[in-house]
Amino acid sequence: MNKKPKFILGLTGSIAMGKTTVSSFFRDLNVPVWCADNEVEHLYKKNGAATKKISKVFPTVVTEKGIDKNKLRYLIHQDNAILEKIEDIVHPLLEHSKNEFVSLNENLPIIIFDIPLLFEKKLEKNFDAVLVVTASENTQRERVLKRKNMTEKDFQLIKRNQMNEEEKIKRADFIIDTDKSLLETKQEIAQIHKRIKGFL
Repeated sequence: MNKKPKFILGLTGSIAMGKTTVSSFFRDLNVPVWCADNEVEHLYKKNGAATKKISKVFPTVVTEKGIDKNKLRYLIHQDNAILEKIEDIVHPLLEHSKNEFVSLNENLPIIIFDIPLLFEKKLEKNFDAVLVVTASENTQRERVLKRKNMTEKDFQLIKRNQMNEEEKIKRADFIIDTDKSLLETKQEIAQIHKRIKGFL
């Protein structure tokens, strides 16, 4: 049987809820974090594993730098079924990367997987606990619309493909609300880290 870390925490939350900030604070505590969004960026680069496969199905979204996410988002706006086809390509590649991450950190007490669609893809059973990062809808919208090339239409499309916030919070083992100050968020993360270490 393969070895694995003593405690594997799933971290999730919708777009612009503050997952990147929360992950960085955990890294400050020497907890490694595997980030699905970062891995997708890698897979979408020129000669990336996903780019090669997607180019055969949707060649119009591929540029000399790799996958153009704006073009891909436009296609999904036209036909949401395209999202499922993209996921069928990307998810097996992500699964391979996740397994490598576990092997690389098998001797550590705690590791984290940052996965935006953790509940939507019914992945919670793979983790010892799940932390949901949340914020008010107004805060979320403000953060999203400040991002380059993001529109209200993009925001609504993303929300349509994600579980509602109340349900996520109901399923969470831990909750971080990033409407609070960075200092308060950092303190809450330190408390959660301490609680998890107490389980080991």
